[in-house]
Amino acid sequence: MVSVFCPVGYVPVQEAIARAAEYWLPERFAAVEEAAAPQSETSLDALARAPSQPTVIPDALRHEFHDIVNQTVHRLRNFLHQGKLKAYYFEDNGCHSVSREIWATVHADGVMESGTYWPFGKPARSYESRPNYSLFLLQSELDALLTEQPAKKRPLPNAKMPELVAALRKLDDLPNRTAQLQAVCNMPEFREFKITHALFREAVRHVPRDAGRKSRRQS
Repeated sequence: MVSVFCPVGYVPVQEAIARAAEYWLPERFAAVEEAAAPQSETSLDALARAPSQPTVIPDALRHEFHDIVNQTVHRLRNFLHQGKLKAYYFEDNGCHSVSREIWATVHADGVMESGTYWPFGKPARSYESRPNYSLFLLQSELDALLTEQPAKKRPLPNAKMPELVAALRKLDDLPNRTAQLQAVCNMPEFREFKITHALFREAVRHVPRDAGRKSRRQS
């Protein structure tokens, strides 16, 4: 994704921003990513590059994109400052973590978006040379954090309504609609979506009555 070498088990910080945004802000992320990526790459690739290369985002979505990035970066920086997450960089003598205190200061502004950490600050003049390093998050730590911070579920798209109706037709043996709704919500294909009671009732209207069961109830 990001054009830097990434050690096994780590995630470039820009890619981490994209993954966290996709997880925490799924509806807004989906709208931006659909228009962001050319056919030669995935949308997540484009979003991972976009904090440092915003030209990959269409002008019409530029403001929305920056708001998504800002919200996600602020949330990640809070977790970094709290010590619930660590950022790492590699020198010749091995792996180092960025001090958690830095994330609450102006010295951390723009660091995650650029994906580059300057231990001694950026040079004030163009001819100065100071060490800088690509920044990574540990994949396992990021996964654990996202698991602990539940994502908001997306509303069920209209295009999936036929699937919901088909699923309900297979649940006629359950005792009531409440049990059916719970069963549907637990299905892998629907877990990422929020199925409201109104949407569920709409789906029920499209499920044909079981004539046999109706006759049994009347007898």
